[in-house]
Amino acid sequence: MTIGKRLKEIKKELKITSKELADELGIPVRTIGSYERNEAQPGPKFFNNIHEKYNININWFLTGKGNMFVSEKTSADIGYIANLQERLNLSESEIDGLIDLLDSEASREMVFKFIEIKRGNKEALDSLIYNLQGIKAIYS
Repeated sequence: MTIGKRLKEIKKELKITSKELADELGIPVRTIGSYERNEAQPGPKFFNNIHEKYNININWFLTGKGNMFVSEKTSADIGYIANLQERLNLSESEIDGLIDLLDSEASREMVFKFIEIKRGNKEALDSLIYNLQGIKAIYS
C-alpha cells in the first residue's frame, strides 16, 4: 500500500475531508491530493504536523507496519522508564525524550537492534544500516 492510500485511510478513520485536513495542517488542499495520488511525497514537516495534530504513527504512515495511531504508554513502559531514571540519574527532559522514543514502534525496533548488535548479531547491524539509509533518503 502506498503513502497516498494510507493518507486516504487516515482521512477515512478521522472522518475528515481533504479540505479539513489541509486547513488543519496549513497547506493547500491540492497538496493533499498530490500526496494521495502519489504525485508528490510529503516531507518531514508534514509528517511531524500530522503526528502532532492527529497522533499518527509515522512508521505506519511510511511503511504500513504497526498501528495507524501511536498507542498510549503502557505500565511496562512507565516502569522501565522509572527504573532507567533512577539507575542513570536522568533529568525530566531526558525522560521526556525517552518517552517520545518509546512511543514510536520504529524507534523501539531500532533500540532493540542496537541491543542485538551489542550481543554480536551481525544481521541486526545490517538491518539497522538499511533502516537508517531509508530514513536518510526520506529526509534528504
